[in-house]
Amino acid sequence: MSKHIPNIITSVRIALLPFVYLFYLTNFVPYSQYIAIAIFLVAAVTDFLDGKIARKYNLVSNVGKMLDPIADKMLSYTGLFLIIVTGILPLWAAVIVYVINLCRDFAIDCLRMIAATKGTVLAANIFGKIKTTVAFVALPWLLLQGCLPTDWAGLLAFQIIGYVLIGLQTFFCLLSGMIYLIQNRQVLSDVKA
Repeated sequence: MSKHIPNIITSVRIALLPFVYLFYLTNFVPYSQYIAIAIFLVAAVTDFLDGKIARKYNLVSNVGKMLDPIADKMLSYTGLFLIIVTGILPLWAAVIVYVINLCRDFAIDCLRMIAATKGTVLAANIFGKIKTTVAFVALPWLLLQGCLPTDWAGLLAFQIIGYVLIGLQTFFCLLSGMIYLIQNRQVLSDVKA
């Protein structure tokens, strides 16, 4: 098995993102929003697939450790962006979710860059993986909510589930960020201003 297969799968995840935007924001084919959600879900599945292959066949690489979280973030921000521009979440809630995700990711990426200058690659922790998993359930759920008829009897229940899911994602976003920074604080201990 080629040592590059996990990284190729990760690259495919990134390559699928424009199609999520294209199909969700346009109506040039029937059921285009549903196609976008299906593409999003396929991209999300590749996150589990590349990691599983890398671990099973001992193909874990430093490139993969860096590329996989970037691809995850790109997919998550694709979903968050679509939720914001389509008004699926109330604007105040969408802004809170977006800002928390952005601040957490910025802090962790800065820490990873500092570690990289010291020759260390920091892998994601289990709480970051939980955050990503919850995001990959919450975001397509909310995107699907945007496709449902406004007069559907079950819409309110569907919305409440979506709000709970995105709330859980935001909670794990904060939790994973704090734990990651605490676990890797030694990276910052040698930094000189």
